[in-house]
Amino acid sequence: MQRKIRKKITVTGIVQGVGFRPFIYRVAGENGVSGWVSNTSGGVVIEAEASAAALEKFIAEITSAAPPQSRVDSVSTEDIVPQGLSGFEIRQSLSRAENSAIIPADLAVCGDCARELADPADRRYDYPFINCTNCGPRFTIVKTLPYDRASTTMSAFRLCPDCKAEFEDPSNRRFHAQPNACPVCGPGARLDGYAGPRPLAEAARLLAGGSIVAVKSLGGFQFACGALDNEAVGRLRAAKRRPFKPLAVMMADMETVRRYCAVSEEEERLLRSAPAPAVMLKKSVPGALPLAAPGLDTLGVMLPYTPLHRVLFSELAALGFNEPLVMTSANLRDEPIAISAESFAGGLSGIAAAVLDHNREIHNRCDDSVAFCSAGKTRLVRRARGWVPGGIKLPRGGPCVLGAGGQMKGAFCLTRGAEAFLSQHIGEMDEPESDNFYRESLAKLSALLGARPETAACDLHPDYAATRIAKSLGLKIAEVQHHFAHIASVLAEHGLEEPAIGIAFDGSGLGPDKTVWGGEILLTDGAKWERAGSLRSARLPGGDAAAVEIWRMGLSWLREVFGENWRDKAPQIFARMEPAPAETVEKMVLSGFNSPHTTSMGRLFDAVSFICGGPAVVTYEAQAAMEFEAAALARAEGGWRFDVYKEGGLWIMDPAPVIRAAAAGGLAAGSASRKFHSAVYRAALAAATGISAETGIKKISLSGGVFQNALLLKLFEEGFARAGFAVYSNLQAPSNDGGLALGQAWAALKTL
Repeated sequence: MQRKIRKKITVTGIVQGVGFRPFIYRVAGENGVSGWVSNTSGGVVIEAEASAAALEKFIAEITSAAPPQSRVDSVSTEDIVPQGLSGFEIRQSLSRAENSAIIPADLAVCGDCARELADPADRRYDYPFINCTNCGPRFTIVKTLPYDRASTTMSAFRLCPDCKAEFEDPSNRRFHAQPNACPVCGPGARLDGYAGPRPLAEAARLLAGGSIVAVKSLGGFQFACGALDNEAVGRLRAAKRRPFKPLAVMMADMETVRRYCAVSEEEERLLRSAPAPAVMLKKSVPGALPLAAPGLDTLGVMLPYTPLHRVLFSELAALGFNEPLVMTSANLRDEPIAISAESFAGGLSGIAAAVLDHNREIHNRCDDSVAFCSAGKTRLVRRARGWVPGGIKLPRGGPCVLGAGGQMKGAFCLTRGAEAFLSQHIGEMDEPESDNFYRESLAKLSALLGARPETAACDLHPDYAATRIAKSLGLKIAEVQHHFAHIASVLAEHGLEEPAIGIAFDGSGLGPDKTVWGGEILLTDGAKWERAGSLRSARLPGGDAAAVEIWRMGLSWLREVFGENWRDKAPQIFARMEPAPAETVEKMVLSGFNSPHTTSMGRLFDAVSFICGGPAVVTYEAQAAMEFEAAALARAEGGWRFDVYKEGGLWIMDPAPVIRAAAAGGLAAGSASRKFHSAVYRAALAAATGISAETGIKKISLSGGVFQNALLLKLFEEGFARAGFAVYSNLQAPSNDGGLALGQAWAALKTL
């Protein structure tokens, strides 16, 4: 008989809320291992006793056969004294002083639960809160660690005998599934003003009849209406004050998705994945769902990711309604998503005909994530449900740092050891409610992670709300320039600690010289950076007003390039506008009054879009650039170019030739757009090649909101790779300002 040994095994990573303890229980039984397993605030702890060979196999399978939604970061072992006991058990959770556990993000309904949901013989048939260890709510319901039912908002629901038996049965996939529930003992849905037994059927009837319904999802309420019902979508747009900004659309299944969109294998995997984000897909039918995404060639599409959504679509199908639904955040414009029914008696009153609510409390508000696929990789536009609170591995650890984030697309970041945790999307920080949501989320995530920051890293801009919050916390302050923070977010993600050339293209960010940057090439080396190149500067007449009245930047660039004869060179461009505003803005450009210099690539996109016949005024950020991208021809076109030269020690990308070509007119929008995108890529490549020749650096990092442009990102990644560069870009964090906090935190860590 082989001598038995005993080991204490500590497993860290995403090992709570994903069926990890039941998995350990089963593997222990299969290998003849005795002992126990328990959750702790640091992860999972196991005491295992068996022969040396059996323990070796058991420990190997902890990593090789781990549950699909888990992530094993480390497995450490320690020899302890054998106890000679038999059997294996799941013990009550243990408390530890150090909190290093990670709670998984909310998981879309799995295939097994979906089948049970649709089976009339199953006791959970049409139950909108079905879940198991492989799916269901996690982050949105958890209050504290360790992750046990008592630590979640499910503590209000006592398990019935059948659910309790599942919960305690090691052979059942609901073994220790903390949100486990059924119609007898779990949460229930309700529709205001309706007292009948089928609230989802009544909600479906309202939707099919052209009404707007507020639907409580995992992390907040959504406004739903028929996506083909132009009258209903128009009413929703008017109520939300979003006349043109694209609205997410939910479709019942992949067959419906393919009816409207072209879908690659990679995009289908992303749609069906556990995070189940809204995925930006190319429309396959020109003009499809015209009011969902006006002026664009893409749609933000989701599949039903909760059982409640699935039941709702099933009820719609029973009524003969097989159309997509608009499924957008229940908020006004850029405010945080609503999480309580009381919101619809306040600021959101009158929008929805009815509110489909349920009594499972949302502890952590979390909006839908938005993503797109490019170059075989998932890119995040908004990091929220399905990703938060997942950690991002850093190349090294350090003291806890708070990255405060930016003014737009607010999100903060907390570091813990060698991991960074980006918060859920907060929203635009100039909204009063966003300040409250930010502070509330910071307190909750800090407590959940056991993260107590010593330093707060923030933007240079003193008027950013996130900067003011950071400076109010009594922490050490580290100011990080906006565009270096963008590049640092890429360095952090990819573990790049050696010198690199960073290309940061976005709308605006304050430079150390107090001008408005946005078209920058930086040399980076750890926490050190210097400006190596930029877009040629022009005046930004009216400051932020020029991001809305984009004709201002069109005028500014025309005046910059053509001088006082600009009207003679481009008489048709301003023919559609009143002369008085143009005269006022020209005076601002000439005098510099409220017109700082800017190198913004985002504002250049606006200017060229306007000059080529695009809108003069936009209603949401990057509208003109997105519509200009949508118009671009699929095939490559050249002919437009920037001048690229060195001046004052900087490589300058001068768009004067592009402005002249655009002003000359005579091109269809698709051709002009493609020529412009190609010219931007070639200018950056020329400047970066010059910098590389001077420095020997062959690593390129790309970040900033402009790189949410899928066409431009593809041109850069493929073109720079052909030119011999190693190219890095954002994958786990958004390239827009939603990823700034990660870069700020990493820059501060490197400095510390």
